Amino acid sequence: MIVIGAGSGGMGGGRRAAAHGKNVAMIENRVIGGTCVNVGCVPKKVMLNLATYIEESVLFKDYGVNGTENLSLDFKAFKIQRDAYVKKLNGIYEKNLANSKVNYFTGTASF
Repeated sequence: MIVIGAGSGGMGGGRRAAAHGKNVAMIENRVIGGTCVNVGCVPKKVMLNLATYIEESVLFKDYGVNGTENLSLDFKAFKIQRDAYVKKLNGIYEKNLANSKVNYFTGTASF
């Protein structure tokens, strides 16, 4: 089986086929994980979580927490951490493919 694209759908289909004994080659021309992991769902959720924490921090003083009045965001440092988290997920995807015996290739494929 040849899978073009290493996003969520490709991962699921390719790993499932390999689990059923098929010889699988997966080809991705960008970064393993697809749009969701690299530039969509995951980075968005990390940013949304941080924004929610900051927004809700104004409620902390109602529960006796002091010192939240002057919160500030170092976006450059945050972006480094966010990108490191995405890179960690890329590594997990690569490891899962190797453990599933899926042959992974970086390149472009078409039919």
